[in-house]
Amino acid sequence: MNTATRSGSPLGRIPLPSPDCRSCGFTSGLIRQDAIADTLQEYAAGWQRLLRAPGLSGRRTGTPSWSLLESGCHVRDMCLLFHTRLDAILGQSLIAPRLSVGVGTDTARRYRDEEPQQVAEELGRAAEALARRLAALTDDDWERGDPRLADPRLTVGFFTRHLLHDIAHDLARAVRESSGQ
Repeated sequence: MNTATRSGSPLGRIPLPSPDCRSCGFTSGLIRQDAIADTLQEYAAGWQRLLRAPGLSGRRTGTPSWSLLESGCHVRDMCLLFHTRLDAILGQSLIAPRLSVGVGTDTARRYRDEEPQQVAEELGRAAEALARRLAALTDDDWERGDPRLADPRLTVGFFTRHLLHDIAHDLARAVRESSGQ
């Protein structure tokens, strides 16, 4: 399946707005705009269940990919940082929640050393805050493009669906790995 097209974008080739993923089962076109906030919270709940599993470790299992804990930290941070992207696209002053978990402020920080229970709580709060913000967007907001980019298809809706796909993809991989598949 061809998921890229030429455009006037400075990116050269960009993904189409509705990618389908065989690996995780995510189908962007099936998620209605008014269901995006709920979908985000469902994915976050799945992550929280995995992160609260007894004996969870940040140790990698010999593969080059992140551990479940490291992936959970990444998802939490994606939710927090997405506010910054929304601020830039919507032309708002920074209204993102404080990045109290240290995103971008402590380059020496190591995901694998974090406490899984705390990450689960922080991920839940980050996803809830982002879901509330997404639920409050107007139709015009969803269609607004990033003014820093030349391609008008790079809208809030486009970026939000890609965020959801990243979270769903990482969750599907984590579920497979935690069940030994």
